Amino acid sequence: MRITLILLTCCLLSACTTFKPEALDYGAVTPSDKRTPMHYGVYTPPNWELGERLPLIVFLHGGGGSHLSFERYAADEFLDREINAGRVARAIIVLPNGDNGFWENWADGSKHYRDWVLNEIVPTVRQDYQTLECPKYCHLAGISMGGFGVLRFAYFAHDTFSSVSAISAPIFNEEQAKKQKTSFLVKLLFPFKRIFGDSYTEEFKRSNPYNAWVENPSQAKMRLQLLWGSNDHKRIIESNEAFHRRLNEANVVHDHYVYNGGHKWRFWVPNLGRVVNFLVDE
Repeated sequence: MRITLILLTCCLLSACTTFKPEALDYGAVTPSDKRTPMHYGVYTPPNWELGERLPLIVFLHGGGGSHLSFERYAADEFLDREINAGRVARAIIVLPNGDNGFWENWADGSKHYRDWVLNEIVPTVRQDYQTLECPKYCHLAGISMGGFGVLRFAYFAHDTFSSVSAISAPIFNEEQAKKQKTSFLVKLLFPFKRIFGDSYTEEFKRSNPYNAWVENPSQAKMRLQLLWGSNDHKRIIESNEAFHRRLNEANVVHDHYVYNGGHKWRFWVPNLGRVVNFLVDE
Protein backbone atom coordinates (compact mmCIF):
# COMPACT_ATOMS: atom_id res chain seq x y z
CA MET A 1 0.00 0.00 0.00
CA ARG A 2 1.33 3.42 -0.90
CA ILE A 3 2.38 5.66 1.99
CA THR A 4 0.03 8.38 0.76
CA LEU A 5 -2.96 6.05 0.99
CA ILE A 6 -1.80 5.05 4.46
CA LEU A 7 -1.84 8.67 5.57
CA LEU A 8 -5.32 9.13 4.09
CA THR A 9 -6.64 6.12 5.99
CA CYS A 10 -5.18 7.43 9.24
CA CYS A 11 -6.86 10.79 8.67
CA LEU A 12 -10.26 9.24 8.00
CA LEU A 13 -10.05 6.97 11.03
CA SER A 14 -8.97 9.81 13.28
CA ALA A 15 -11.84 11.99 12.12
CA CYS A 16 -14.36 9.34 13.13
CA THR A 17 -13.39 9.27 16.82
CA THR A 18 -14.22 11.56 19.73
CA PHE A 19 -12.01 12.23 22.72
CA LYS A 20 -12.09 14.45 25.80
CA PRO A 21 -8.58 15.30 27.05
CA GLU A 22 -7.97 15.27 30.78
CA ALA A 23 -4.49 14.22 31.85
CA LEU A 24 -2.08 16.55 30.05
CA ASP A 25 -1.72 20.31 30.23
CA TYR A 26 -3.10 22.01 27.14
CA GLY A 27 -2.44 25.48 25.80
CA ALA A 28 -2.25 27.55 22.64
CA VAL A 29 -0.22 30.32 21.11
CA THR A 30 -1.22 32.68 18.33
CA PRO A 31 1.79 33.46 16.12
CA SER A 32 1.81 36.91 14.55
CA ASP A 33 1.42 35.41 11.06
CA LYS A 34 -1.41 33.00 11.98
CA ARG A 35 -5.02 34.09 12.55
CA THR A 36 -6.05 31.07 14.59
CA PRO A 37 -4.28 29.71 17.69
CA MET A 38 -1.86 26.80 17.41
CA HIS A 39 -2.70 24.28 20.10
CA TYR A 40 -0.34 22.02 21.98
CA GLY A 41 -0.26 19.58 24.88
CA VAL A 42 2.43 19.13 27.52
CA TYR A 43 3.23 15.87 29.29
CA THR A 44 4.87 16.14 32.71
CA PRO A 45 6.17 13.08 34.58
CA PRO A 46 4.55 11.84 37.81
CA ASN A 47 4.86 14.18 40.80
CA TRP A 48 6.53 16.89 38.73
CA GLU A 49 6.54 20.32 40.33
CA LEU A 50 7.69 23.66 39.01
CA GLY A 51 11.32 23.96 39.97
CA GLU A 52 12.31 20.48 38.85
CA ARG A 53 14.23 21.32 35.71
CA LEU A 54 14.04 18.56 33.11
CA PRO A 55 15.01 17.95 29.48
CA LEU A 56 12.48 18.92 26.81
CA ILE A 57 11.31 16.58 24.05
CA VAL A 58 9.37 18.00 21.09
CA PHE A 59 7.11 15.19 19.85
CA LEU A 60 5.50 15.55 16.41
CA HIS A 61 2.36 13.55 15.59
CA GLY A 62 1.63 11.69 12.37
CA GLY A 63 -0.86 12.26 9.56
CA GLY A 64 -4.43 12.47 10.86
CA GLY A 65 -3.19 12.98 14.41
CA SER A 66 -3.12 16.04 16.65
CA HIS A 67 -1.83 17.33 19.97
CA LEU A 68 -4.48 15.08 21.57
CA SER A 69 -3.14 11.81 20.13
CA PHE A 70 -0.58 11.22 22.89
CA GLU A 71 -3.29 11.10 25.52
CA ARG A 72 -5.89 9.50 23.23
CA TYR A 73 -3.70 6.42 22.86
CA ALA A 74 -2.62 6.36 26.54
CA ALA A 75 1.04 7.12 25.84
CA ASP A 76 1.04 9.28 28.97
CA GLU A 77 -0.23 6.39 31.11
CA PHE A 78 2.48 4.11 29.73
CA LEU A 79 5.22 6.62 30.51
CA ASP A 80 3.82 7.25 33.99
CA ARG A 81 4.10 3.53 34.79
CA GLU A 82 7.58 3.19 33.31
CA ILE A 83 8.89 6.29 35.06
CA ASN A 84 7.43 5.21 38.40
CA ALA A 85 9.12 1.82 37.94
CA GLY A 86 12.47 3.52 37.28
CA ARG A 87 12.76 2.21 33.73
CA VAL A 88 12.37 5.53 31.88
CA ALA A 89 14.02 8.90 32.43
CA ARG A 90 12.01 11.94 33.46
CA ALA A 91 11.36 14.57 30.79
CA ILE A 92 8.88 17.23 29.71
CA ILE A 93 7.25 16.40 26.37
CA VAL A 94 5.55 19.08 24.27
CA LEU A 95 3.04 17.90 21.67
CA PRO A 96 2.23 20.56 19.04
CA ASN A 97 -0.74 20.31 16.69
CA GLY A 98 0.55 20.36 13.11
CA ASP A 99 -2.64 19.44 11.23
CA ASN A 100 -1.69 17.62 8.01
CA GLY A 101 0.97 20.16 7.11
CA PHE A 102 3.99 17.84 7.17
CA TRP A 103 5.55 20.17 9.77
CA GLU A 104 6.87 22.32 6.94
CA ASN A 105 7.12 26.00 6.19
CA TRP A 106 4.95 25.78 3.09
CA ALA A 107 6.52 26.74 -0.20
CA ASP A 108 3.53 28.95 -1.08
CA GLY A 109 4.12 31.01 2.08
CA SER A 110 0.67 30.36 3.58
CA LYS A 111 1.73 28.27 6.58
CA HIS A 112 4.88 28.06 8.68
CA TYR A 113 4.53 25.01 10.89
CA ARG A 114 8.25 24.61 11.55
CA ASP A 115 8.65 28.27 12.54
CA TRP A 116 5.50 28.19 14.67
CA VAL A 117 6.82 25.23 16.65
CA LEU A 118 10.42 26.43 16.96
CA ASN A 119 9.80 30.15 17.48
CA GLU A 120 6.49 30.18 19.33
CA ILE A 121 5.64 26.92 21.10
CA VAL A 122 9.11 25.77 22.18
CA PRO A 123 10.12 29.10 23.82
CA THR A 124 6.73 29.32 25.56
CA VAL A 125 6.96 25.80 27.00
CA ARG A 126 10.62 26.22 27.96
CA GLN A 127 9.73 29.31 29.95
CA ASP A 128 6.50 28.01 31.50
CA TYR A 129 8.02 24.68 32.57
CA GLN A 130 11.56 25.93 33.27
CA THR A 131 13.16 23.19 31.21
CA LEU A 132 16.90 22.74 30.92
CA GLU A 133 18.87 24.68 28.33
CA CYS A 134 19.09 23.96 24.64
CA PRO A 135 20.67 22.42 22.68
CA LYS A 136 22.10 19.95 25.19
CA TYR A 137 18.80 19.13 26.84
CA CYS A 138 16.41 19.66 23.92
CA HIS A 139 15.38 16.75 21.74
CA LEU A 140 13.15 15.76 18.82
CA ALA A 141 10.88 12.73 18.31
CA GLY A 142 8.08 11.99 15.86
CA ILE A 143 5.97 9.22 14.39
CA SER A 144 5.19 8.66 10.70
CA MET A 145 4.66 12.15 9.21
CA GLY A 146 6.14 13.49 12.44
CA GLY A 147 9.22 11.31 11.96
CA PHE A 148 9.69 12.97 8.60
CA GLY A 149 9.17 16.30 10.36
CA VAL A 150 11.84 15.83 13.02
CA LEU A 151 14.43 14.86 10.41
CA ARG A 152 13.67 18.13 8.62
CA PHE A 153 13.72 20.08 11.90
CA ALA A 154 17.16 18.61 12.54
CA TYR A 155 18.45 20.14 9.32
CA PHE A 156 17.00 23.59 9.85
CA ALA A 157 17.52 23.77 13.64
CA HIS A 158 20.55 21.59 14.36
CA ASP A 159 21.81 24.23 16.78
CA THR A 160 18.65 23.92 18.93
CA PHE A 161 18.52 20.15 19.54
CA SER A 162 21.05 17.49 20.46
CA SER A 163 19.26 14.27 19.50
CA VAL A 164 16.54 12.97 17.19
CA SER A 165 14.32 9.88 17.11
CA ALA A 166 12.35 9.17 13.92
CA ILE A 167 9.72 6.45 14.36
CA SER A 168 8.13 4.73 11.34
CA ALA A 169 9.14 7.70 9.22
CA PRO A 170 8.95 7.89 5.42
CA ILE A 171 12.59 8.69 4.61
CA PHE A 172 12.79 8.65 0.82
CA ASN A 173 15.88 9.50 -1.18
CA GLU A 174 15.47 11.44 -4.43
CA GLU A 175 14.97 8.35 -6.58
CA GLN A 176 12.37 6.88 -4.21
CA ALA A 177 10.56 10.22 -3.88
CA LYS A 178 10.23 10.60 -7.65
CA LYS A 179 8.59 7.17 -7.87
CA GLN A 180 5.89 8.00 -5.33
CA LYS A 181 2.39 8.27 -6.81
CA THR A 182 -0.31 10.32 -5.15
CA SER A 183 -4.04 9.67 -5.43
CA PHE A 184 -6.53 12.47 -6.03
CA LEU A 185 -8.05 12.12 -2.54
CA VAL A 186 -4.64 12.34 -0.87
CA LYS A 187 -3.85 15.47 -2.88
CA LEU A 188 -6.97 17.06 -1.40
CA LEU A 189 -5.81 16.34 2.16
CA PHE A 190 -2.11 16.93 1.56
CA PRO A 191 -1.53 19.72 -0.98
CA PHE A 192 2.03 18.63 -1.72
CA LYS A 193 2.66 21.26 -4.39
CA ARG A 194 1.70 24.04 -1.97
CA ILE A 195 3.77 22.44 0.79
CA PHE A 196 6.96 21.55 -1.04
CA GLY A 197 6.83 23.48 -4.31
CA ASP A 198 9.51 22.12 -6.63
CA SER A 199 10.72 19.19 -4.56
CA TYR A 200 13.94 18.78 -6.48
CA THR A 201 15.63 22.12 -5.84
CA GLU A 202 19.19 22.22 -4.57
CA GLU A 203 17.91 23.20 -1.13
CA PHE A 204 15.63 20.16 -1.07
CA LYS A 205 18.57 17.91 -1.98
CA ARG A 206 20.76 19.39 0.75
CA SER A 207 18.04 19.03 3.39
CA ASN A 208 17.14 15.46 2.42
CA PRO A 209 18.26 13.25 5.35
CA TYR A 210 20.16 10.98 2.96
CA ASN A 211 22.45 13.88 2.17
CA ALA A 212 22.20 16.08 5.26
CA TRP A 213 23.31 13.50 7.80
CA VAL A 214 26.37 12.68 5.73
CA GLU A 215 27.34 16.03 4.23
CA ASN A 216 26.39 18.48 6.98
CA PRO A 217 29.02 18.24 9.77
CA SER A 218 26.89 20.15 12.28
CA GLN A 219 23.94 17.83 11.78
CA ALA A 220 26.10 14.72 11.81
CA LYS A 221 27.03 15.58 15.41
CA MET A 222 23.44 15.12 16.50
CA ARG A 223 22.57 11.75 18.00
CA LEU A 224 20.14 9.89 15.74
CA GLN A 225 17.76 6.99 16.37
CA LEU A 226 15.65 5.18 13.78
CA LEU A 227 12.77 2.85 14.68
CA TRP A 228 10.41 0.98 12.40
CA GLY A 229 8.19 -2.06 12.65
CA SER A 230 8.82 -5.58 11.40
CA ASN A 231 5.32 -5.41 9.92
CA ASP A 232 5.43 -1.72 9.03
CA HIS A 233 4.33 -0.50 5.61
CA LYS A 234 6.58 -1.88 2.91
CA ARG A 235 7.90 1.45 1.66
CA ILE A 236 8.65 2.66 5.15
CA ILE A 237 10.65 -0.50 5.84
CA GLU A 238 12.50 -0.14 2.55
CA SER A 239 13.26 3.54 3.03
CA ASN A 240 14.49 3.10 6.61
CA GLU A 241 16.66 0.14 5.67
CA ALA A 242 18.17 2.14 2.80
CA PHE A 243 18.85 5.14 5.04
CA HIS A 244 20.37 2.86 7.69
CA ARG A 245 22.73 1.37 5.06
CA ARG A 246 23.61 4.84 3.78
CA LEU A 247 24.59 5.96 7.29
CA ASN A 248 26.66 2.83 7.85
CA GLU A 249 28.49 3.30 4.55
CA ALA A 250 29.33 6.87 5.58
CA ASN A 251 30.40 5.72 9.09
CA VAL A 252 27.72 7.88 10.73
CA VAL A 253 27.10 6.49 14.21
CA HIS A 254 23.40 6.04 14.95
CA ASP A 255 20.99 3.81 16.82
CA HIS A 256 18.38 1.70 15.07
CA TYR A 257 15.77 -0.74 16.27
CA VAL A 258 13.14 -2.86 14.53
CA TYR A 259 10.20 -3.46 16.85
CA ASN A 260 7.65 -6.25 16.49
CA GLY A 261 4.51 -4.81 14.94
CA GLY A 262 3.16 -2.38 12.41
CA HIS A 263 2.24 1.23 11.75
CA LYS A 264 -0.06 1.87 14.70
CA TRP A 265 -0.03 3.62 18.06
CA ARG A 266 -0.47 0.30 19.89
CA PHE A 267 2.98 -0.66 18.62
CA TRP A 268 4.57 2.76 19.00
CA VAL A 269 3.54 3.30 22.63
CA PRO A 270 5.49 0.31 24.08
CA ASN A 271 8.63 1.69 22.42
CA LEU A 272 8.38 5.20 23.86
CA GLY A 273 10.55 4.26 26.82
CA ARG A 274 13.33 3.28 24.44
CA VAL A 275 12.89 6.58 22.62
CA VAL A 276 12.90 8.79 25.73
CA ASN A 277 15.92 7.02 27.24
CA PHE A 278 17.87 7.37 24.01
CA LEU A 279 17.08 11.04 23.65
CA VAL A 280 17.92 12.17 27.17
CA ASP A 281 20.95 9.89 27.60
CA GLU A 282 23.98 12.06 28.30
